[in-house]
Amino acid sequence: MRRSKVLTAAAVMAIGLGTSATPALAAEDPYGRVLNILPPGQSGGINATDLAKVLLGDPVGRVAVDGKNAPKNFADQLEMYDALGRLGPGEIANADLTKYYKDAGFEPDQVVRQVRPKPGVTIRWDSYGVPYIKGATRADVAWGAGYAGTMDRMFLQDVLRHAGAARSAEFLGGTDANVAMDQEQLRTAPYTEQEAADQITAAAGRHGAEGAALLPVVDAYLAGINAGQNKLCPLGLPTGVDCPAEYLALGKRPRTWTRADVTYVASLVGGIFGKGGGGEYANALWFQRLRQRFGDAEARKVYDDLRAKNDPEAPTTATVTFPYGGSGGIDPARPGVALPDLDGPKAPGSGATTSGDLPRLDDLLGRGTPPALPGRLDTPFGTVDLRLTANGMSNAALVAADHTRSGHPVAVFGPQTGYYTPQLLTEQVLDGPGVKARGVAFAGTNLVVQLGRGVDYAWSATSASSDNVDTVAERLCNTDGSPATVKSEAYLKNGVCTPLDSRTHTETVLPNPTAPGLPKKLTFQVLRTDHGIVQLRTTAGGTPVAIVLQRSTYRREVDSIIGFARANDPDHVRDATSFQRAMEGVDYTFNWFYADSRDIAYFGSGLLPERSTEVEFDLPRWGDARYDWQGFLPFESHARQINPPTGHLVSWNNKQAPGFSAADSAWGYGPVYRSLALSDRIAGARDVTRESLAGLVEDAATVDSRARYTLPMLLDALGDDPQVADAVALLRAWLADGAHRVDRDRNGSYDHQAAIAIFDAWWEDAAESTLRGGLGSLVDALPQQLDDHPRHGVGSAWNGVAWYGYVSKDLRQLLGRPVTGGWHRSYCGDGSLTACRQDLRSSLSAAVSRLLQAQGAPSVNALTYDKHTDDIRSVTAGVVGVRPIDWQNRPTFQQVVAYTAHRS
Repeated sequence: MRRSKVLTAAAVMAIGLGTSATPALAAEDPYGRVLNILPPGQSGGINATDLAKVLLGDPVGRVAVDGKNAPKNFADQLEMYDALGRLGPGEIANADLTKYYKDAGFEPDQVVRQVRPKPGVTIRWDSYGVPYIKGATRADVAWGAGYAGTMDRMFLQDVLRHAGAARSAEFLGGTDANVAMDQEQLRTAPYTEQEAADQITAAAGRHGAEGAALLPVVDAYLAGINAGQNKLCPLGLPTGVDCPAEYLALGKRPRTWTRADVTYVASLVGGIFGKGGGGEYANALWFQRLRQRFGDAEARKVYDDLRAKNDPEAPTTATVTFPYGGSGGIDPARPGVALPDLDGPKAPGSGATTSGDLPRLDDLLGRGTPPALPGRLDTPFGTVDLRLTANGMSNAALVAADHTRSGHPVAVFGPQTGYYTPQLLTEQVLDGPGVKARGVAFAGTNLVVQLGRGVDYAWSATSASSDNVDTVAERLCNTDGSPATVKSEAYLKNGVCTPLDSRTHTETVLPNPTAPGLPKKLTFQVLRTDHGIVQLRTTAGGTPVAIVLQRSTYRREVDSIIGFARANDPDHVRDATSFQRAMEGVDYTFNWFYADSRDIAYFGSGLLPERSTEVEFDLPRWGDARYDWQGFLPFESHARQINPPTGHLVSWNNKQAPGFSAADSAWGYGPVYRSLALSDRIAGARDVTRESLAGLVEDAATVDSRARYTLPMLLDALGDDPQVADAVALLRAWLADGAHRVDRDRNGSYDHQAAIAIFDAWWEDAAESTLRGGLGSLVDALPQQLDDHPRHGVGSAWNGVAWYGYVSKDLRQLLGRPVTGGWHRSYCGDGSLTACRQDLRSSLSAAVSRLLQAQGAPSVNALTYDKHTDDIRSVTAGVVGVRPIDWQNRPTFQQVVAYTAHRS
């Protein structure tokens, strides 16, 4: 009730400002054509007038639908995005793509509004609400980006900077989820305001002339944000006509942005997308459980089977070998290895409350279902789940010139940052000295275009999750010379007992509609060593240790702006090779893709450590200096390729290149990866057009990759069983039709819905059956999730699940099929095909019986599946949301690229 009163008050406060439309023809792009889409829409700000309009159409749910109660440009691209899923690949190949994407040129289709907010800065908005920012200087362009970005994302970028500063509870309310989010951030990037601000200066100092040019650009960007906030919320009050309605609902006033805030947003984004590794603690616990059960020699073999560190069957993006991370099996006997004790005592690390409670350790102790709280933010309007961004479904499909109809490359690619309203990404066109780019950037860091297009080239990225995080065991000590315990607050640094860097992080939490009650003060501890952030304290071989995460991008989250600035500069990027060199300036671990009228290219970025030969890639290491990182991977050793002999480049977060070891946290690079749904469609294709490639990519977007690439082996291992013959017939028919989960005619149900219901019910039991015979109850301790299903409502599915590869490899080996890089043994049925077959038959029969009983269906043919279980449900990051849409496994910003000319 209280929430409704607050929202109603905000809705009736003001009348919105009018805008004038001045039609203008868009200039022809001399180099080709780029299309893009960014659902739900560019406009993300909701003032009181907009809120009143939404409430008139939906007073309870506050769901905005384009053409009904949605503000202009708030949900228009969502309708285009959803509509593409109604077409089959052949229909898309013959379609007018401008019905499903918008033109992404450097001139607006029409100038709907234009302002000159300061001398040297002109901003025009097109019919989709995209701002075109023209600046007399590079700093003017950045000022305009800050100003325009704030018009569209003011409240969202405020949420992100508070989350990055570990002050979500202070800003949004002291709920359990907000407190847990702050704890998680303190275990990732626990910067004081001064430390965060100093990062900008430090980054500038590391990059010479480029760095020196960075400082005035950042300061101008911040000035633009602050000018935009003052325009929307004059005098810093939440009561302005155009002030986002969320501030009044929260009882908060906008505050001035500083350099520290850019670092806070960058640290939050980088902590989600731009890292890999750090799973050594979980690996060590799993390995020791194996060793308890099987002994050292067999434990090593089992671990290596399941780890898939360098599985030769894993789909890769590059065809060229790039060795990194070593290729041998696990070796816990190396002198640098520190194995934490399975049942050792524990004391808290960073993020713990001063009452001594341990923070959640889900990300250390396992990599299964996402933890219940960390990553969630509670607001008066709903829950913002930042965990969704980590699932990832960024993909890229690029076809070389000799495989296309035009004789020029074509590409369809885009990043996946989760479905949010408004989007975490904001679109812009930047034009001025040293910059000419169009595309998207994360709200609060959009002084550059991070993914998009330049004058005659376009680029995109997928998360690479390469290994830039290690787990270090620091020996604890007491400065008074007394025996150390897990509660000790000093560590051995080069043999000297040195106090941990210790401080408290304090928040003042006031009540609001989300979290009523009395004001309170929250205090958390932050513990750090020279290597990084203390996660917990325990013992290793009986020695008290601090378990520390060392991340290469720690204290340098903003350095990657240099790489993005290069990509935005047409004088810096003139071809595929110069693009690869530009993206070397991005420290985060991403797969970068490039297309122009001549070439397609790939580069794997990241500040990737080169490690001592005395440490084990997969296990924690001692904190002694002799085991420290020994520099970083040079450009020549990064995975990369231009115009591969296959004629295409494909990525869907899969393995980068042969020999490039999967990070210790990535066990899923086996023979089954969802990227196969793309490469199977593109491999060998000729006469490709941008339309046909868009159709192939969209066709892959509705494939149940788990079923498509594991069900054939499961059914073959199952054999002929009369008791489940009808179910098997349905499953085989679904497979023969491509194993899609799609309702193109929107009749309310998936084709093959009975088969989908059966396989969903059977999968987890079937998957576990492939290992349980050999591992027994240890299957339940394996730190890997069994599935990544669309039912989570986030769009992304089938990503990075090791079990898909386990089923394929184990059953093929048991059936006597060809296997490259085979396991040392078969696990299903403890190596017996007869026993394995019986296990699978029993589990399928049980799944069918459960379904028939639950649905009251007379036969398997009458089984149904509610397709809305899979619907993409956008996370509402503000006061107004959008409608669910049909599932498709697709980027949330997607470009269609077809250049036909290049600068001389």
